[in-house]
Amino acid sequence: MNTFLVTVGVGLATAAILALSALAFTLEYAVSRIANFAHGEFLTIGAYAAYSTQGIFHENVAAAAVIAAAVGAVAGLLLNALVIEQFRGRSAITVLIATLGVALIVQNVLDMIYGAANVSYSYPQGSLHHVGPFLWTTSDIEVIVSALVVAGLIYLLLQQTRFGKAIRAVSQDRALAQVSGIPARRIIMGTWVLAGALAGFAGFALAATIGTFGPLLGFNFLLLTITATVAGASGGRTRP
Repeated sequence: MNTFLVTVGVGLATAAILALSALAFTLEYAVSRIANFAHGEFLTIGAYAAYSTQGIFHENVAAAAVIAAAVGAVAGLLLNALVIEQFRGRSAITVLIATLGVALIVQNVLDMIYGAANVSYSYPQGSLHHVGPFLWTTSDIEVIVSALVVAGLIYLLLQQTRFGKAIRAVSQDRALAQVSGIPARRIIMGTWVLAGALAGFAGFALAATIGTFGPLLGFNFLLLTITATVAGASGGRTRP
């Protein structure tokens, strides 16, 4: 039973990361109506950004998380500007294939830079803690708490801010939102930046949780992300 509870505890930490990744994927789909097959690479890029800068910031976990989110945000901005907007008006399958091509390019670039072998962080995992029936490291607790906080902040942003309300309007009807005076293109760009930041942070958290990772980190996590997104929308809601 103890082994089972330990496994469940690890699963909850992974589920928290999965929730953030699925939330980012949902935001991308809501405003652009495309399934982004390069989404996993946002996670991978975030993880490698934190890995590359861990020495600069003296293994500061908070700084690494911010760096991962920032690089993920830039990746989201670039993908939207250079690929998604350029293929706007094309069929969904065409854009899907384009994002898949981007994913393969990113994987090979990371492979050339870092090699195919797995790498790992040198951040301390912290001591073990009994939380109810579960056994978590300090790192696991930080991941779960930060995921809950970030998800709560995103909910408040979508429900209480002008930007969030604009996202919801664009996700429902881009043309009508533009007619109503909402700068749809700018809102979509901002949404991709937000989604990229979420995914970059999720990639850092995922890499820190599993211990070692390689260029396929995010791509291998993509199927779980899509599954979680579809499961979350099973009640018929596909918009934020």
